Amino acid sequence: MTIQHSLLADSVVSAAALAGTLAAIAVIRARSTQDGLRSRLVYALSLVSLVLAMRLLFWNLGLGIFETLTRLAAAWIPLVSLTVLEGLQRRHAPQLLKYAALIGGVIFSLFAFIGFGLAFPLYALLAFQLSGFVAIYVLALTGKDDSLTVQEQRIIARIRFALPVLVVFLASDYGIFEQVIPIRASGVAILFFCWMAIGPASATSSRREAGLAFIITAVLAAIIGAAATQMSQMDRGFFVQVTAMALCSGILALVLNEAARAFAESRRDDVLKALVGADTTDLHRFMASIAADSPLHGSTLIEGEQLADFDAAALRATFARKPVLSRGDLHTIPDETRQQFDSLFTTYDASHLILLSDTPLVIAAAALPSIGRRAAVETELGLVQRMAMLIATRKDRADGAA
Repeated sequence: MTIQHSLLADSVVSAAALAGTLAAIAVIRARSTQDGLRSRLVYALSLVSLVLAMRLLFWNLGLGIFETLTRLAAAWIPLVSLTVLEGLQRRHAPQLLKYAALIGGVIFSLFAFIGFGLAFPLYALLAFQLSGFVAIYVLALTGKDDSLTVQEQRIIARIRFALPVLVVFLASDYGIFEQVIPIRASGVAILFFCWMAIGPASATSSRREAGLAFIITAVLAAIIGAAATQMSQMDRGFFVQVTAMALCSGILALVLNEAARAFAESRRDDVLKALVGADTTDLHRFMASIAADSPLHGSTLIEGEQLADFDAAALRATFARKPVLSRGDLHTIPDETRQQFDSLFTTYDASHLILLSDTPLVIAAAALPSIGRRAAVETELGLVQRMAMLIATRKDRADGAA
C-alpha cells in the first residue's frame, strides 16, 4: 500500500525551510556589501522562498492559483542557481548550458498554466531541475579556485558538499521515493543548504566540522523520532516524518543562530564607524558626532560647575590608572574616592565614566545597556577616550600658541 504524505509533517518541514531561507536572506544583507553577487544570492533565495510559501498556501488552502505559482517559480530555479555560481566563481558558465536553462524555464513556465491531470509534466520538471543541479555541481567541482578569496573558496566547498543532499531530497517532493521517504523532504535540504551558505565565518568553518554538526543534529532528530514512534506505537513512516520535523527544527536553530550573530556583527562596529566620521574640531563637537550614530547616544558631559563639589585631584589620580571606568570598577577605587565616583554613576545613571580632558577636567557619563553588551565595548570606549584626549591636548596647545 502506498504511504501517503502527511499534510502536517510536510507543512512543518516547508514552514521551517521558509523561515530558514528568509533568515539566510537577512544574513546575506547584513554581512555582504551591495554588489552583483549579493543581489544574485538574495534573488535566488527569494525565489526559493516564493516556491515554499506558494506550496504551503496550496497545500493548506487548496487553491489552484498557488499550485500554478509554485511551478512557475520552480521553473526558474536552475537558471538563477547557475547565475549565482557564475558570480561565486567569477567566470561565465557555458553558453549552451545557460540557453538550456533559459529555454527550460520558458517551457516549464508555460506548463505551469496547463492542467496537470497527467504526471508527465511534473516528472519532466523534476528531470529539468535535477539536470540543472547536476550541471551546477559539475561546474562547482571542476572550477578553479586560485583567484578566489578564502571565504569564497569556503562557500563553494560548502556548495559542493550540500548539492548532492539537495538533489536526493528534491526528488522526494515528487513522490519518487515515497515508500522510503514518506515526506516532502526538500525543505530539509534547503535548510541545510542555507546553513552551509551563510556560515563561512562560524565555528563550523570546514566541511568536516559542518558534516559532524549535521550528523549530530540528525542523530538527535532520529532519537526523538524513535522515541515518539515507540510512545505512539506508530509505523516507520511516522518515524521518518517526526525525524524530518525534528531535524528541520535543529537546522533552523543553527540558521537562526547565524542570523542573530550576523546582526550582532553588523552593529558591532557602530562606535568605530562613528569615530571615522567624527568632527574633530573640538571636544564638544567630537562627542556630539560620536554620540549621534553609536551606542554612546545620550551621553552627558560633566565639567565646570558640575564638578565644583568634587575633589578634582582625586578624580584625576583615579582616571590616571584607568581612564575608562565601569560600575564594576568601583571596588578597585580607594575608599576616600569611591564615594565621589559612586555619586557620579548614580547622579547620571551611567554605566561608564570616561576621562575626556585632564585640564580642564571633562568627564563623559555613558549609559550602555547591560544586556547584550560585549567585551569589545571597553576597547571601543578606550579608543574614544584616547582620541578625545588628543583633541583636548591639541586645543590646549593651540590656545597656548595663540
